[in-house]
Amino acid sequence: MNKLGIICALYFEARCFKSGTLPPQQPVELNEKTLLILSGMGREPARRAAQKLAEAGADCLAGFGTAGALAPELRPGDLVVAAEVLEVERKFAVNTELTESVMQRLSRNNFRSASLPALTKERLSEKNTTVYTGALACREKPVATPDAKLKLFEQTGALAVDMESAGVFDAARLNGLPALALRIIIDAAHVALPDAVLRRADEFGKVDAGGLVLDLARSPGQIPAVMRLACAARRAGRTMRQVATLLLHSGESLSRHNEGDAGMTEGTRE
Repeated sequence: MNKLGIICALYFEARCFKSGTLPPQQPVELNEKTLLILSGMGREPARRAAQKLAEAGADCLAGFGTAGALAPELRPGDLVVAAEVLEVERKFAVNTELTESVMQRLSRNNFRSASLPALTKERLSEKNTTVYTGALACREKPVATPDAKLKLFEQTGALAVDMESAGVFDAARLNGLPALALRIIIDAAHVALPDAVLRRADEFGKVDAGGLVLDLARSPGQIPAVMRLACAARRAGRTMRQVATLLLHSGESLSRHNEGDAGMTEGTRE
């Protein structure tokens, strides 16, 4: 049986598929063709979650959630379909130039992604969702400032950055499964993530509201940035719900479309 396994790091990402609070690291059946799991942030939690989906019978894995833009043209609500996942920490050290030997190691550590069916892209386009296909960088920690995003963009050429996709592809490679990463932009390249939000959010994206209010009272200059992030999250949420609806109806077609290595694609911007 063809079955799609979806990995979400955060509660609000997973709620695009299923209401209520999901138990972390436990596969949940959405329908006979689709499994969902809440992993928590980071590569290793995502890898464990993806492995559990593979053991539960998923034969195609999909990392789903938000990402930060690196390319300047991306805006909140845009969808990035990863053609390649770049493991940043394994590729170059901070503040060093990319040498030929580093680039060779870098290419060996990258993953090729399975492709998204053309019909799904067409339906998203009909909903005025901008879809990009290209490289996705994966980091162990948030890339929170415009300067850090610009540096990572110049080093990698990646469209966006997240923290989980390399873990999903680790499990996919181990189990011989096709995988894809679908990431919706929440913060543009020129936007900094507010320190108060980063400090008060747990590994599943749940924010300590009381602590956040206290931090903002102490540092009111962060209030505009928090409000902008909230607006961007709403735009991202609309796209996420659209993509989630399509995935819930596309589990079988995704698995068949990407069977074996036939679905591997080169990275291009669309």
